[in-house]
Amino acid sequence: MIATYLSALVLTAAGLDGAAAADFDRPALLELAPADLQADIAASGRHILVVRHAYKISPDCNGMECPLSETGEAMVARLSGLLGEAPVDRAYASAACRTRLTAAAGHAEVVAHQAVDGYAADCTPGATIERQRSAAFAEARDGEARWTLAGEHSNTSCLWLAEFAGTAAAEAAGCAEGRLPETAYGDIYWLYQSGGGWQLAVLPGAFSVDAE
Repeated sequence: MIATYLSALVLTAAGLDGAAAADFDRPALLELAPADLQADIAASGRHILVVRHAYKISPDCNGMECPLSETGEAMVARLSGLLGEAPVDRAYASAACRTRLTAAAGHAEVVAHQAVDGYAADCTPGATIERQRSAAFAEARDGEARWTLAGEHSNTSCLWLAEFAGTAAAEAAGCAEGRLPETAYGDIYWLYQSGGGWQLAVLPGAFSVDAE
């Protein structure tokens, strides 16, 4: 995982010069973007960062209350470092604990929605949630937030990518059969407005860490 992270740094070294990157409000993140997209990303005024939740405590733990493992917590810390100290404008997550904990890297209140439409179970046992993901989509599309962070699952991350960048872009980013590969942890899916629509850049392994 660390090797992937370092490779991304090397690949982007030919991108924006240091001064230009420093002028961007989240320079550490921009440095990991593909070199040929950095200028367009830096010029964009709207950004949605979609991340699959960090590693959970056990692969077999699939309940809504399932927490992150120590490695997952380290991943969130790395994501937080990439985002910097400034809070994102909006943070969304499915109602599961692991997605909420991951979205907390944005230093902002996390607004939760149902993990799957019609499934009202919440992170807190016995609690329910009525808000659906479509509300987050609408707010992210129609609002004026510069920075939005969405913490999701392998399948629901793909819903964001398809909703904003289109099905073809989502599939090209790894959403085969509507879900990310099982090994796809630590990637950042960067949606940004450009050319009158939403474009998608993938930052592979951006907040990955080696498992203990």
